[in-house]
Amino acid sequence: MLKMNRKEFLRTGLSTMAVAGLPASAGAAAGLGAAADADGGPVSVTKLDPVIRLYPAKAASRSGELRFGPGELSIMLPFLGAGELLWTVEVAEPGEYDLALCYSTTQAGTPVTIEAGASKVSFAAKVTEGYFYPDPNGPSENPGDPDSDSFWTMREYYLFERVPVPGRIALVRGVNVVKLKVAGEKGKEIFRLRSVELTPVAQRAAVEADKQRARSRRANTDWFADSGYGMWFHFLNLTMPRHGAQVPYEQSINALDVKKLAQTVSDCGARYLIWAVNHGHPTCPAPIKSWEKLHPGWTTKRDLIGELADALGKHGIRLMLYMNCPGIGKLEQQAGTALDLPAFSEAEYATQLSDVLREFGTRYGSKVEGYWFDSWFQTTESYPNLPHEALFDAVKTGHRDRMVALNYWAFPVETEWQDYWSGEITDLPAKPFKSRYIGRGAGAGLQAHSAIRLDDPWFHIKPDVAIEPPRYTAAQLADYIRTCQADRAPVTLGVGIYQDGTIGEESLAVLKQLRRLVWAGGKPPRRS
Repeated sequence: MLKMNRKEFLRTGLSTMAVAGLPASAGAAAGLGAAADADGGPVSVTKLDPVIRLYPAKAASRSGELRFGPGELSIMLPFLGAGELLWTVEVAEPGEYDLALCYSTTQAGTPVTIEAGASKVSFAAKVTEGYFYPDPNGPSENPGDPDSDSFWTMREYYLFERVPVPGRIALVRGVNVVKLKVAGEKGKEIFRLRSVELTPVAQRAAVEADKQRARSRRANTDWFADSGYGMWFHFLNLTMPRHGAQVPYEQSINALDVKKLAQTVSDCGARYLIWAVNHGHPTCPAPIKSWEKLHPGWTTKRDLIGELADALGKHGIRLMLYMNCPGIGKLEQQAGTALDLPAFSEAEYATQLSDVLREFGTRYGSKVEGYWFDSWFQTTESYPNLPHEALFDAVKTGHRDRMVALNYWAFPVETEWQDYWSGEITDLPAKPFKSRYIGRGAGAGLQAHSAIRLDDPWFHIKPDVAIEPPRYTAAQLADYIRTCQADRAPVTLGVGIYQDGTIGEESLAVLKQLRRLVWAGGKPPRRS
């Protein structure tokens, strides 16, 4: 049996997403992604993404006052003083490139320089914004991996933004050397890098047109914006009973009482439920043929998803689904990192996902209102030319206004082909959004949303141990939720669930009280 701790959970998806229903069109072929047969055939990569992204793990060299240990998972790089990174970049045609940095810093004016051949651009980094408050006890001097509390003390350094850099660099045909230098005194952290982005000036118009097309096709999120809060269950083959021996996954799915489950969600005041399809292992609680083809033996004969959607619908509650997409397409995780190694080509991987999403969409239609796709920053770092428009088309199959979120955790999203921010904030207190659509930060431009862990670390996988008590009182939750309601920013509460489909008694009591606090007084005034 697979045992998953906080570290493995972060690596397989830092902590579901929504979609809608149009077949892939000629517009997909005209975009920067891929085309798919109008009847749902294989997806092909028609163009490479013109934006070049340089990540710390792929640098040819790193030097200076840097830390790239367990706490960084090879996906971000803190500067504790002066440091330098060097990449080799090969391009087919010479030209000028616009610059942007995806970074986090609490110090204004940190000097940063980017060089390529004779080109040199310098600027003073501005303080970035996000939704994490600093840890009250301050950051750790030597943070460990996500399985340690010290990792989470670094929240003030997880305020990543994409910041355009004034000036351009010129790259020649063939191999180029690109350097990033940060200046500063040795000591506390002054700068944290996620990536350097190089956009060819000659293709800037096409890049912006792709973004605008994606924004114009987003789902109507009004119901979601006004939903207040929802719940999130990770019910997996890893899920444990209250006590005693665990039963096989399909047996546990067959035993679930969807009427009781729906009644519990209703009693808790949630207006939507996110249900995990897979995580860790490629489970699927429904007879999805395309999934069974990829992962024989992991689907179930019972269509729990359809039954659950019907049961929830009788209470006016909408169903959304969580999927960890690398687990669908067999991306292989590198030890000690949050990076994945591809097992298939980009076209093969995209076709696998598209086949699954089309079948889900055709089968469930509007019964599935949304998706929350995990591990997307790992996915696009592995597959930089992933055809997002074709995947967006697949996700909308059967329901035009199905929503989708691509989880980039605290990092700036790398594609506009999504409908709302994944919002994996995890802990309270959290900063307010102050608007329905995010103004600055990792999810800029998207429908605001936050995901907060109520009790267990997202799922209950420890044998003969009770679900952890709620981390917050009903009053604390209500205060945050009502603040978010004013912004029309829904809040998803991750709630532990036992293998019999029940939740912790303490959590149930808090959530019932939360229902009275949030809904008894009506909706607060909107700010947007």
